[in-house]
Amino acid sequence: MVNSAKKRILLAEDDASMRRFVEVVLNQADYDVSTAEDGLTAMTLIQENSFDLILVDAIMPNFSGFDVCRMIRADEKLNKTPIVILSGLADQSSDTSAQLANAFLLKDSNLKKNLIKTLQIMIPQTIQT
Repeated sequence: MVNSAKKRILLAEDDASMRRFVEVVLNQADYDVSTAEDGLTAMTLIQENSFDLILVDAIMPNFSGFDVCRMIRADEKLNKTPIVILSGLADQSSDTSAQLANAFLLKDSNLKKNLIKTLQIMIPQTIQT
């Protein structure tokens, strides 16, 4: 099988071990992944590239994930891009994040399963044989 249209995901996560874990999960699921270690780098990459989905940590330096979401939603060219917020804190899944992002996932023991399930719904892979 040849995947002629790998879906592109931007992963913005400041914790290096979590960033690597999620990157490996996404690569194994056959997504093309770009990474950013903070919100400023994420916004630079978003302005310079096209992504099928943006996966962003809620709390990061140089723009939080919520700031990144606000900037994306305010940009006419980007505001339809699906966004998933990752957080280690359950109490951040508020009405505000629901308005900014398409999904909110906790960094817990179910992250891998929940992430893949969410992505399959939001940006199904197109695989041609």
